[in-house]
Amino acid sequence: MTAGDVPPEAAAWIGRVMVVERDGVTVEPGSIALFAAAVEDGNPLYRDTAEAAALAGGPMAPPALLSAWNRPDPWMAGGAPPSRALELHFRVKEALGLPKAVVTRAETELHAPVRPGDHVYAEQRLDTIGPMTANKLGTGRYWTISVLYRRQADDALLGIETLGFYGYGGAA
Repeated sequence: MTAGDVPPEAAAWIGRVMVVERDGVTVEPGSIALFAAAVEDGNPLYRDTAEAAALAGGPMAPPALLSAWNRPDPWMAGGAPPSRALELHFRVKEALGLPKAVVTRAETELHAPVRPGDHVYAEQRLDTIGPMTANKLGTGRYWTISVLYRRQADDALLGIETLGFYGYGGAA
C-alpha cells in the first residue's frame, strides 16, 4: 500500500525484500541461559535439556530473543564500519527525506522454535508507506517494515517482526 505522492524509488520497494542480513550469530546455550537469568525465567525449555526434549523435542531459545540473533556487531576488528541495525529503515528515511523517526508499534509472530545451533538470518521487507500527515511530532509519514527471521540451514521461517514507524522532520 502506498500513497500516490511517494518518491518512485521508495514506492518500488513496497512488497519486496530489500535487505538480507546473513551475518547473524549461531544460537548458543550460554546466551539463552544469560537471558533467562536476567529476566528470571525458569522455563525448563531454556535450561533443562532432558525436560525440554520430553516437552518440545529439545531446548529452545526464549521467543523474546528472536531479533537478537541477527543484530550487527557495534564494532568490527580492523576498523570496518559497523552495519546499521534495520538497514531498510534508514534507507526509507533517506528516500523520503525524513531524518527523524519513532517506532509506533511492534508485533512479533512466531512460526517455529529457535534452537541452540541454529544460525538465524533476516530479510527486511517494506510493506507500506502512508501519505503525508501531521501530528504533534510534525509533518511526516507512517511506514511498516516486516523482518522475516529464517534458519540458515533450511530457510525455515522462524518468525516475523512487524514494525510501524512515523518519520518526520524533513521539508514539508
